[in-house]
Amino acid sequence: MKIYEVLARDPRTTRLANNGQARITDTVDEQAQAELRAELETFVCDGQFGDALQRILGGYLTSLDKSRQDSAWVSGFFGSGKSHLLKMLTHLWLNTEFSDGATARSLVHGLPDEVEAQLRELDIQARRTGKPLVAAAGTLLGGSVDFVRHTVLAILLRARGWPAQHPQAMFCFWLRDQGLLDEVRTAVEATGKDWLKELHNLYISPVIAKALLEVDPGIAADARGVRQVLIQQFPQLRTDITTAQFIEAARMALSPDGELPLTLLVLDEVQQYINEAQDRSSIIAELAESVQTQLDSRIMLVGAGQSALSAGTQALLWLRDRFRITVELSDADVEVVIRKVLLHKKPSAVPQIEQLFDSHTGEVDRQLKGIRLGTRPEDRRVRTLDYPQLCTRRRFWEACFQAVDAAGSHSQLRSQLRILHDSLQRVAECHLGGVIPASDLFNALAPSLVNTGVLLNEINTRIQRLDNGTPEGALRRDLCGLVFLIGKLPREAGVDLGVRANATTLADLLVEDITVDTGPFRRQAADTLERLAAEGVLMKVGEEYRLQTTEGAERDRAFRERRATLAQNEVEIATRRDQLFGRALQEVLAGIKLIHGEPKIRRTLALHAGNEFPANAGDAVVVWLRDGWSGALKDVEAEARRLGSDDPVLHLFLPKKNADLLRDRIIDAEAAHQVLDHYGLPSTPEGREAHESMESRRLAAEHARNEIVQEILRAAKLLQGGGAEIFGEALEEKIRTGAEAALARLFPRFSDADHRAWEAALKRAKDGSDQPFKVVRWDGATEDHPVAKEVLSAIGAGKRGTEIQKTLKAAPYGWPQDAIDAALIALHRSGHLRAGRNGRPVRPGGLDQAGIKSAEFRPEKIRLTTSQRIALRGLFGKLDINTQSGEEELRAPEFLGSLAELAGRAGGSPPLPERADTRLLGELGRLTGNEQLGALFEHRETLEQIIVQWSALAELAQERLPEWQLACDLRRHTRDLPVAGEVGAELDAIEDQRSLLGETDQVALLVKKLAAALRETLTARHQTLTGAVEGAIEELNTDATWQQLESEDREAILARTGLRPSAPLSVGTDDELRRTLDARPLSAWHADTDAVGERAARALSEAAALVAKKAGGPQPVTVHLHHGTLADEAAVQSWLEETGRQLQEAVKKGPVIIR
Repeated sequence: MKIYEVLARDPRTTRLANNGQARITDTVDEQAQAELRAELETFVCDGQFGDALQRILGGYLTSLDKSRQDSAWVSGFFGSGKSHLLKMLTHLWLNTEFSDGATARSLVHGLPDEVEAQLRELDIQARRTGKPLVAAAGTLLGGSVDFVRHTVLAILLRARGWPAQHPQAMFCFWLRDQGLLDEVRTAVEATGKDWLKELHNLYISPVIAKALLEVDPGIAADARGVRQVLIQQFPQLRTDITTAQFIEAARMALSPDGELPLTLLVLDEVQQYINEAQDRSSIIAELAESVQTQLDSRIMLVGAGQSALSAGTQALLWLRDRFRITVELSDADVEVVIRKVLLHKKPSAVPQIEQLFDSHTGEVDRQLKGIRLGTRPEDRRVRTLDYPQLCTRRRFWEACFQAVDAAGSHSQLRSQLRILHDSLQRVAECHLGGVIPASDLFNALAPSLVNTGVLLNEINTRIQRLDNGTPEGALRRDLCGLVFLIGKLPREAGVDLGVRANATTLADLLVEDITVDTGPFRRQAADTLERLAAEGVLMKVGEEYRLQTTEGAERDRAFRERRATLAQNEVEIATRRDQLFGRALQEVLAGIKLIHGEPKIRRTLALHAGNEFPANAGDAVVVWLRDGWSGALKDVEAEARRLGSDDPVLHLFLPKKNADLLRDRIIDAEAAHQVLDHYGLPSTPEGREAHESMESRRLAAEHARNEIVQEILRAAKLLQGGGAEIFGEALEEKIRTGAEAALARLFPRFSDADHRAWEAALKRAKDGSDQPFKVVRWDGATEDHPVAKEVLSAIGAGKRGTEIQKTLKAAPYGWPQDAIDAALIALHRSGHLRAGRNGRPVRPGGLDQAGIKSAEFRPEKIRLTTSQRIALRGLFGKLDINTQSGEEELRAPEFLGSLAELAGRAGGSPPLPERADTRLLGELGRLTGNEQLGALFEHRETLEQIIVQWSALAELAQERLPEWQLACDLRRHTRDLPVAGEVGAELDAIEDQRSLLGETDQVALLVKKLAAALRETLTARHQTLTGAVEGAIEELNTDATWQQLESEDREAILARTGLRPSAPLSVGTDDELRRTLDARPLSAWHADTDAVGERAARALSEAAALVAKKAGGPQPVTVHLHHGTLADEAAVQSWLEETGRQLQEAVKKGPVIIR
């Protein structure tokens, strides 16, 4: 039986549908239909594809009756099957029918029940609308990036048989609405023209113009006029259509009557179309929103791109809220698709294939044995499904795909389908037992790898030239191709698959028949490899082979030169060896978590290398490293015994094992490293290939070197102080055991605080418990606990919290910080310590763990009793200072400050008494803590007396000072009055004698005298002014000119000239009297009275001017009469004559106003 006979699909005669690449197109010719049919027949609707169909169809059906229809976004790497899925969705939606009556849904085998049910529901909903299902699919890459909306609309228009251009489509819609579409189209096609092609030439087509004239003669006078009408009514697009135009055209394209069909709109390559243009992205988002909300929830919009919207570019973020149904494809289903499409077996052949594997298990199991890609137990379940590809080689192909194709252009479904299809065609005629060689992958990928720069053209040419048409030539080509692929596999720790290009592995990958003895072939492959190395095609490094290039040979010479130089430098080799041991041990120490005692304190390990005794490492356990290259084990043992059993240092000795092999690998790794540094990062493809080869050599040398180092570490000896050896399965276990024992030597006082409940003790101390240490099994006085005693001792005369913590956390104590902090807080609360921060005391109970570091601690010499503290709180309360228990120290400075402020209010500048003596307060303020509180308690009786005395004086001063100020203010207004001398002398006497706070209030009587005199004088002057104003007004009222004015004009003039009676005086109280005088002193009243005459003259002048203005006559003339003394009748007569002439001259000009 041959291989093609066991396969359900004969690779010799069956073509791979669409060559593995689906294309969304609206072509409906015979070839396209045949391709579509093949795609449907091989569509594997399992896994992600089936889930995608369910989510898209389910989301659409759920939202049919809602106000918004969600859109879907299909993402996946290049070639993951996005276009194939969208194409299948489109035709399953339409249930496309073929010429033989078959339908799309009937051709797909294994359609999930859920999808079938959703498609049936879709048909039911379509029948309810009375319209057939509609699907429009296309790629945006075929449209213009400047006409985004029009590009999307064109896909929908083409699917419905309309012209793809918006003006032409609107022309057709207009014809349809006028009932002329069929007539015009028939007339055009009757001339032998294609309707859609003629529409493309709409503005110049004589056929369309003639047809329009025939069916509608009134549209224009002639064909030229028709074309002008078309240009005006359906102008060619200069810019993109608007969203409103898109919605209008979409509705008209889908249905003439407004009832929209259930429609699928598929947009492929949306992300590539958008690229990084945020403006295009925003338009797509706007279109999606409009389709979802303005088309009756009948349109299902599906977009596609390489990136998921949540992990896409900034431009894709616009789409996140529009495409809410997300489908992300990966390569998880590649194996399933390949097995169902290409490797599906005939049921009758399965037993024979199973028997084949059972009969030749040895050959199958030896494939890639001992590495991560080798045979696995789970392979039995899928080996028949994978045949004629072996499971080991499938995994090898997958690893190579990822290594040589980081961009993902071949690690995809369609490429793997094509490559495997070609391999199946090649082995189809082989007998059962033949298998696909791994070298087929290189032969298939080589051309594209050259194009992408992964494979140098020089190397590929050399490999291909090895094939001279003979079996030997093909073997040489395949061996070198596999050497290249293996060289690309990663070798970093954690991702190294263990595949090496040695003779065994290469033969495993090239065996083509598992039923024959492969020994001769394996020997042939090994001999061929040796010849290739001798010819310089390959380079042998240890047991591995690498491809050799011109630049690679140059670097190989440089490597050997540097290796020879390094071999002579023993100092450099020793330095590198010591660094290796140090790094390896640091990694071991980093993996050890050293937990000490019940408090579970994390301790550290410190590595010291060299023959000098290690310096003090604080609270770290020292591991002292020495090795057999620089000393002997007996010297280490002697030093450990000399230091004694109390010493905490651990002595680690590394034996001198595999010394020559380690030396060689150190030299190899360092030589390769120097070559890489010398040549740097090359810019040419050949240089990069040589660089990668040298990098691979460096990694191999480092791997071997590190293995030797680990072997030496496994043989290491560890000794404690005193010389006792510590045993364990691994070095890490030995060091952990020794370190735990060393902790007891490093921290001999640790047992005093070895308890897990210190956190609880700390909380009790902060809460004010009388026995905070009870939870750590201590019933005695707090200050007698060993930790509290050591804290008091460490503080001495005074110390900061950080210093105390540092001292007691280090050897020989090693106490947990909670224990130290609990002791500090408890001793502070109990009065054994006082604490200050930033120069201010911290009250007992006010200290928390966060504040300990910055606090300054001092021992308390004085301790107050409870009754003394109660008395102090009562003393503070006399100044209204509310003091809680424990706050006495905090409130004492506040009390002294308040008392000093009270003293300031009880005296002052004259007429107040001298300020009180506050020397006692100064002495008390210079004390702190309990010393201050003790002094306050000692002087409490004196303090209580002065509080009473000063409080009385302060209250009296507060009462009499305002009255004194009133007297001074009133005195200022009586300068010209007789009372000024009498009262002023008395006020001066009070100020000189500082007797304001005397038993008798002497100021009140003086205020009354001043107020009475001022009130009497002010009232008289108010009356005088009022009389003068009233007299002036009466005189004006007798004037003829004044009488000609309206009352409103008179009031306005009086207001402007200030001829108004004064407001009533506000002198009812002494304060009102002061405010009135401050606003208008006595002297101002005389001036106002004297000015009444002048104001009356000004009022009369204004009246005359107003009368003249209203009468239209000349303006009045003001005449100022001469003032002087007339001594006799002659002088009187002379004055009269002169005045008469002056008045006669003035009256000629107008009415005369005499001043």
